[in-house]
Amino acid sequence: MNRNSQIITTLIHYNVVIRDTLEYCLRKDSYDTKAYDEKKRSVLVEVDQKTPLKAILDNSGEAGDKLEKTIRDFYDNVYGENSTILKKADDGLRVDHAQHLAIYDGVVAIHGNVEAMILGLEREAIKNKIDVSSAMEVNKAENRLYCAVAFLTMTADLAGLFRDYNQARAEAKGEESASSRFIGNDIGHIIGLLNSVKANSHLTDAKYKAVEDKVTALVEMMTGRRDLPQGKNFPEVIKDTEASIQEFVRDSEAPFRKIYQPLIKELIEEAAKGQNTIPGDSKPVETPIERKDTGIELDPVTGLPKA
Repeated sequence: MNRNSQIITTLIHYNVVIRDTLEYCLRKDSYDTKAYDEKKRSVLVEVDQKTPLKAILDNSGEAGDKLEKTIRDFYDNVYGENSTILKKADDGLRVDHAQHLAIYDGVVAIHGNVEAMILGLEREAIKNKIDVSSAMEVNKAENRLYCAVAFLTMTADLAGLFRDYNQARAEAKGEESASSRFIGNDIGHIIGLLNSVKANSHLTDAKYKAVEDKVTALVEMMTGRRDLPQGKNFPEVIKDTEASIQEFVRDSEAPFRKIYQPLIKELIEEAAKGQNTIPGDSKPVETPIERKDTGIELDPVTGLPKA
């Protein structure tokens, strides 16, 4: 494994850690506390030690400082000792599912920025005729699984908020209320996050695009920009969309695991041989990006976000 592949692989591994935090946006009977401890450790270790990520951040000026702050704030909010989102207790890990938006905000911002770094490194390697094809293949598979899990969790939350919104309007006899406005703002937030995931994706395969199209269509139906399919209601459309996403998750997870583990094993073997040196002079490969959720505003008539 050459030096460029090593650096890309460490960044892929970091994005896996960040992506796996989305597990806590899935409602489960229990969560693995050992896995939680490892994720908690891994979020900060890459910015606390001399790593490729830290080197890139240190050489990216104000943008690097901003992303490092985003990472540290994410740690404090989600994994920190004073976090109200995740908390270890005698009976296991407790998750406050009312705070999914805080998890999404951190995951989408960090994953998107690190992905931009990886793509920049890949372009530079190709330009210099350096073979990083194995790492590129794994990164594409990781991005596919990230999009799948993001769609899965965010669409489930969007569907729940949509039901709550309609109930709030019904209770107010069709009028807008403080409750419906609050829920409408959260719906807009989720739509912005979904838009960011789609905008930052570099996937073009037919299965991914089909799921992306279904998510986009669902959002447009919810916001009045598209009619429901003839003969179907919202529960049926939501169920169909969620089933397609779940199938896409299954289609993405196994292929990723199959090629990710060998790449990580190779990286560990190189480190054991003392060959995995960390560059201290990394140049900024990309300017960290903002989460692309601008332009979301509430429609004054429906009270829902404009798609």
